[in-house]
Amino acid sequence: MRLTNNYRIILFFMIITKGQNIFSQETIVWNSIHFPLRFSSKWQVPVDMSYRTLGISSSAYQYTFRSGLRRFINETWSVASGVALFFTRTSFDKVDHEFTREFRLWQDVAAEKKLKNKFVLQNRFRTEERFFDAAGGNDSYTAIRLRYRIGITRFLGEKFKVQLAEEYMEHLISGRFSFQQNRVYFSSGYF
Repeated sequence: MRLTNNYRIILFFMIITKGQNIFSQETIVWNSIHFPLRFSSKWQVPVDMSYRTLGISSSAYQYTFRSGLRRFINETWSVASGVALFFTRTSFDKVDHEFTREFRLWQDVAAEKKLKNKFVLQNRFRTEERFFDAAGGNDSYTAIRLRYRIGITRFLGEKFKVQLAEEYMEHLISGRFSFQQNRVYFSSGYF
């Protein structure tokens, strides 16, 4: 694949952005099933469920369910909104079996640009209103998170894809925005 200088710069920043924070969380294996139910050329119901592990084990760190409604504006742009429910362990300690519930409202705008050789460049900006139940000695609270994700996907035939993506997140809590996390993803998918 030949990348233009602009795409090389984007790829470089995907890899180094906030690099000091990339390994700040515990290792998590993230297993997801996505059911994008498309019922017309313009509308889709994205449904996904996931299970995240506690380290490299089968112990659960988080269970998630997310759904919504996506509107395709044209071949490049789409907008979506929906709800999500998360059950997350209150700590990375395996002896702590307490989970807390989080409810989310989310909205996003996404763009996909097809490149040569079955590559696709993806950009997504998402906002999330997050509502946490009290758990682990903490009171219930709400927060807003802003997320920007850029990724490049390579389709390997009609049934398989691989993706490299980077996502930067800011958190608004107690009236102040602050850096929340930066994620670098390498994933694969089978259709």
